[in-house]
Amino acid sequence: MENQYTSCQNEHNKLLKIINFRFQHRYKKIGIIGGALILGFLVIYKFTGGDSLLIKDVLRTIMLLFLLVASLSKDAIEDEYITHVRSQSYVIAFICAIGYSIALPLIAVLFDLLITRITGDGHVSFHEVSAFEVMFMLVCFQLLFFHTIKRFGRAE
Repeated sequence: MENQYTSCQNEHNKLLKIINFRFQHRYKKIGIIGGALILGFLVIYKFTGGDSLLIKDVLRTIMLLFLLVASLSKDAIEDEYITHVRSQSYVIAFICAIGYSIALPLIAVLFDLLITRITGDGHVSFHEVSAFEVMFMLVCFQLLFFHTIKRFGRAE
């Protein structure tokens, strides 16, 4: 019985170590600046006629990595309030990303149906939400909500 309790406690401690993992605060700036630079490069690449799918996929993956580093970085002042705000922001970001993933294809089908009635071609296409879109929205929502909740909470 004691061995089973110790095993559960060890698993719980490992899980808490993963949940509480944070990079140093300086990595937050690195992550945000790196993600913004890659986003800017991707926009310029698109408007200059760049069409390599490999370059776009690699850069989008690296951009997600930078944003994840920013999301997992400590704040300047790390206390219980910041931990609470961070967990709230992850929950809100998850709900928003799921809502986005459900709503976007439905809205696209609705507009497609309206347009096909106007044009009369009868072809309706379903918009697929890519994994990149979902992950990008998830990380961006988390960063946005974290800083918004933190700012409003400190102002009270």
